[in-house]
Amino acid sequence: MNNHEKLLEPSDGLFNQIMSRIHEEQKIIMVKRRFAIFFVGLIGSMAAFMPAFKMMQTGFNESGFINFFSLLFTDIEMVMTYWHSFTLTLLGTLPLMSVATFLVIIFVFLESLKFLTQDMRIIFKHAQVFNH
Repeated sequence: MNNHEKLLEPSDGLFNQIMSRIHEEQKIIMVKRRFAIFFVGLIGSMAAFMPAFKMMQTGFNESGFINFFSLLFTDIEMVMTYWHSFTLTLLGTLPLMSVATFLVIIFVFLESLKFLTQDMRIIFKHAQVFNH
């Protein structure tokens, strides 16, 4: 074997290094796609927050829930006497759909934020590793 043939021989771990780099790049592409999806979810939940809050506030005002709930602070003796009826009245006037919608939007916002921070950490770590 002459010197030219030795120079053309790949190092022992070259194939594994190439495959590892390809696998890492595929993983980063998936993380970037997931980042985009959760970013849209975060923006959407932020946009829906105020309308959902207004809907919930309107539901509480229209149903009379606030009026019944305020009895806890103004006439506690009456509430304690008729606690069973009072509890059923509060449950009956609770605007469940608007509260559920609001809570779903909060949940989507928090979950999107959680995944975005995880994905950003992975993306920035990857950028630092391969840029240096």
